[in-house]
This record gives sequence, C-alpha cells and structure tokens, in this order.
Amino acid sequence: MGVGTAGEAVKSPPGRAASVIVKLNAAFLAFFLFAYMALLLHPKYSYLLDRGATSLVRCTFRDDATSCPPSTQLSRKLVGGAVAANKAAAAAERIVNAGRAPAMFDDLRGRLRMGLVNIGADELLALGVEGEAVRVEFERVSDVFRWSDLFPEWIDEEEDDEGPSCPELPMPDLSLYHDVDVVVASLPCNRTAPGGWNRDVFRLQVHLAAARVAARRGRRDAGGAVRVVLRSECAEPMMDLFRCDEEVGREGGWWMYRVDVNRLEEKLRLPVGSCNLALPLWGSGGIHDVFNVSELPASPGVRPRREAYATVLHSSDTYLCGAIVLAQSIRRAGSTRDLVLLHDHTVSKPALRALSAAGWTPRKIKRIRNPRAARGTYNEYNYSKFRLWQLADYDRVVFVDADILVLRNLDALFAFPQLAAVGNDGSLFNSGVMVIEPSACTFDALIRKRRTVRSYNGGDQGFLNEVFVWWHRLPRRVNYLKNFWANTTGERALKERLFGADPAEVWSIHYLGMKPWTCYRDYDCNWNVADQRVYASDEAHRRWWQVYDQMGEVMRGPCGLSERRKVEIAWDRHVAEETGFADQHWKINITDPRKWD
Repeated sequence: MGVGTAGEAVKSPPGRAASVIVKLNAAFLAFFLFAYMALLLHPKYSYLLDRGATSLVRCTFRDDATSCPPSTQLSRKLVGGAVAANKAAAAAERIVNAGRAPAMFDDLRGRLRMGLVNIGADELLALGVEGEAVRVEFERVSDVFRWSDLFPEWIDEEEDDEGPSCPELPMPDLSLYHDVDVVVASLPCNRTAPGGWNRDVFRLQVHLAAARVAARRGRRDAGGAVRVVLRSECAEPMMDLFRCDEEVGREGGWWMYRVDVNRLEEKLRLPVGSCNLALPLWGSGGIHDVFNVSELPASPGVRPRREAYATVLHSSDTYLCGAIVLAQSIRRAGSTRDLVLLHDHTVSKPALRALSAAGWTPRKIKRIRNPRAARGTYNEYNYSKFRLWQLADYDRVVFVDADILVLRNLDALFAFPQLAAVGNDGSLFNSGVMVIEPSACTFDALIRKRRTVRSYNGGDQGFLNEVFVWWHRLPRRVNYLKNFWANTTGERALKERLFGADPAEVWSIHYLGMKPWTCYRDYDCNWNVADQRVYASDEAHRRWWQVYDQMGEVMRGPCGLSERRKVEIAWDRHVAEETGFADQHWKINITDPRKWD
C-alpha cells in the first residue's frame, strides 16, 4: 500500500503528460520556423523568397529540373529527387554590394543574375554589383595541348585520308544554366606559355567559354546585345571575339562590352583554330561544285553587308601593273563587288587613270612608316596596309595583294569573319588574301601597337600575325603560292597542272619571286637567277599574260620596262648561260615588244 502510494505520487496523470509533450513540440516547431525564416531573410539566401511556393512544388516533381531555378533544384534534391552531382554547379550565390564601384559599371546596378567564367564570386566585390552569381563550370583544357595543335602548319584540306580535325576544347554544358544578365570572366595571363600569353590555349578556351555563355544564355537588350565584363591583367581581350567597337567602358584590368549576339554566333560556328577549314569553298561534288554562299545560316534581322575588294599601293610604282591586272582578273572571274585602291602620293595621275580604267576606285591615303624598317627599303611604309581598317563604309573587305591573279570568283570569302586567311608557315597565316572587318578603333589599336609588337619578318604580315593570333583557315587554293620548295618532279608536275587547269582549279595564284610584269612575256625570268628558281613557272607566267593581253592600251601603259630593268634582265641571262642552267631558258628568243619600247 505504501509502495503503491509512493509510486502513484511520482507518476503524472496521462492528461498532464500529453500536455507537456504538446508544449515541447510547439516550442521546437516555433524555434525551427524562426530559424528557417532567419535563414531565408539572410542576404546570402534571400533570393529563395523570389521564387514562390507554386514553382517550388511544380519543379520538385518534374523529370527535368534543369529549367527550374537553383533554389527549386535544391529543394528537389532535399525531397529525394535525383539531381546529378555536376548540376550543383548551377547553384547561385548571393552577392551584396560591398562598396562604391567604378562609374563604368553603373549599368550593372540592381539585382542581376551573373554567369561567372573562371572567376569567383568574391572577386566581383570590386565591381560593386549585387545579385545572384552562378559559377559556370567546364573542364580545363589539358596541358598537353599546344597552340601548334590548334594552328598546325599543314592539314589534310583535300581530305585524301580522313580529313582534318581539331583537338577538343571542353566547353560548359549550357543546359545546366539559366539565362544571365551579364557574363563575367577572368582571362588567364600565362606569360610562360609557349609563344607567350596571347598563344595560351587555356586563355583561348576561357574566351570561347565566355562567348558561348553570352551568346546562348545572355539576356539580350533591345539592340540584340549582351553585357560581358572581362578581367585581364596582361592585355586587352581578343579583339575578334570582343570587339573594341562594342567596348562601353574600361578601368584598370576590367573591360565591359555590349556584344552583338548575331556577330558572336558567327564566330562561334568556326573551328577552335586553323586545324580545320573555317568553311568549305566547294560542295560535295568536288572542286568544280562551287560552294553556295546562300546555304550559310543567316542571322535574322541583319541588314545586307556592304562589301568590297581592296589592295594597297605605296612608296613606288613597282606593283602598279600588278594592281591593274588584278582588277581585271577579279572582274573576269565574275565579281561585281566594289574595288577600292588605297594609294599614297607616289602614284601619278596617268597611273590613276589606268587603275580607274581597270576597275579600281582610288582613295588617297597618308602612308604609315614601319618603325623597325630600314630607311629606303620596300618595308619602310608597308604598315600602310593598316589603312584597310579605315574603310568604315564597308562591313567586310577582302584584301588581295597586287601580285596576285584571280582565276575564280572569290565572292564566297565575304561569308567569312575577320580574320580569315590561308596558312603560311607553322601557326602563321599569309596576308596576301585576308578577310577583315573595318573598324576605326581596330585601326587605332594597330597604330598603338606598331612600336611595341615585334614582327617576325619585319613586315606587315609578321605584325598582323602577332595581333590576330586566332585566325581562321581558308583553303590554300584560295591563295596558291607560286613556289616549288620541295624541288621534286612530283611537286612541279602537280603545281604546273593546277596553274594551267581550265577551268581553273585554284582560286588565285600568288606570284612570289620576280613578278611577271618585271620580266618579258616570253618566259619567267626567275629561271635565270639561282636563288629565285624555286619561284619559276612558265605555266603560271603564261596565265598572267593571258589577262594582260586582253586589256586595253590605257591599262597597259604603266606596264612598260625601264631601261635599267632591261639591263638587269640581260645580265641575268648572261649569268644563267655562264652557269649553264640545264633548262636553258636563257636561250629563248625574246619577242616581247616592250624590249624595244
């Protein structure tokens, strides 16, 4: 009895115990709700309130969560939905304005969604922006890849084996990410990279990754442009992807752009390097099936481009006759595009009349001196070629050197963006035929760099190769060099057949060595000079003179030979006879009437 009484004394009645449990549960629930609300109200996670419960529930049970906001993707994972581990990369981090930003970023005020490429959210504090930051993940390119892998000297253009191919540069999986208001990227500056920081494969990869995010996940403004902010501590971003014309601000190592998406997409359709042809110039039927430019994807709402061929004459009349024949060959090939000739004060009025009769529209320029060239050399003013970028009344220009003969219509080249050219040596392009996009600020940039950028050959070609390192390969038949470096019977047989093929199987012939108009029409005088014989071709020589013969007398006027040049040719013939060159071109009787003019 006593025990029972004591036991009953220590037990609580059932009703009172339940009441205590309810009160404890309520207290825990209240604490949990308070902590949960405090978490949501914290600035770092406040974006979760923006979404709404309806979208949270709807996305939680969808099979495809990639279209859901990051907060609902997180909720889906918490309730047991299967979300791939790599999709965690799309989670947003809240950034709060930590202070005053440079004025150039005034356009970025407010709640923004930012796509971060190769940069952390903490590095954005200097911009004074706020909003959501989503790190765009991609696999860094392997260190075994070198620039020469992306820009090889030779590729299988004719696809005799399996065709050319490019190493893969990993890119972000954009299906994991939503649209962003601005893309922010940090460009690496690896000064120890082979060839220097501007030929660092990882730097190119970051450029391309940022461009892809901007073009395909960037929110466009009313003008079809996307905002991009780039940081680069070593030099300006790559001009071809992020044009100086689209730059809206710069401070220190930060650049801000409004990038035209249609133009950016055009660049992104190209191979990552010159390891593959940028576009085919013939169809599936082979060399005679001319590529149809109309098959290229068109950008909606874009006005027709203004396009022209151009060449440059400066310092002397050495290339005057070549320019006249060039214009005639372009017209004979069927092009009706404008022909623009940039010339300096050394071109005479009679010469200008002949050039105009050939089809050129002359424009006088002030020549630009190459600061590294010796006085009195031909290279002294070859930086005058930079004036091509001042042809602002054209959207796209195909430059053609005056020592080139066009055999097939080159109009398809206008479908290529800047800078497109034929490979020359190693990872370098030949500037004899180039597709460029005129731009006043690009011209200003070339002028600024002319004293600091060192040309590998002392000329404009070497300079331009240091500025436009990411170029796009045209087939070598577009700018077919008249040379025989291998000096084999097979090489000569192939090239002589191509030079003489009718209909033409090359688009143009680039006359290296002594030019046809500096020789007599009877044969190529490169045969008579020992170190020039690698450039000798009677077939290519004959092809040039075919166009000359069909010109009127006004156009032929500037193509005479000086007495000094006639003496030089006679001396070369004498030396060739003394040397005993087996081809015996020095024996050929000269019938060219210019010998007696």
